[in-house]
Amino acid sequence: MRWLKKREVVIYYLLEKKFGVNEFNLGEAIDYLSPYFSKKVTINAIRYFYKTGILVKTGELRYRVIPWEEYMLDVSFKYLRRRATLRRRIR
Repeated sequence: MRWLKKREVVIYYLLEKKFGVNEFNLGEAIDYLSPYFSKKVTINAIRYFYKTGILVKTGELRYRVIPWEEYMLDVSFKYLRRRATLRRRIR
């Protein structure tokens, strides 16, 4: 899994500040981010966030943002576990 790009971090930050832990639909996200990003960029970022677990799908075209700390805990744990496995193989 790759780390987030700068644009994705900004999109996450804006969505988290606007909606918090509340649900939102895809249209609301597109409308809110339209001054900064195109519709295509927004949709692709939301798809990627859903795929990586940053967003949770709560219904048809409805999402909820996962808190940053929870996401980083999950990513860090997977990363450190992988590093530990690789270091054992090398020795």
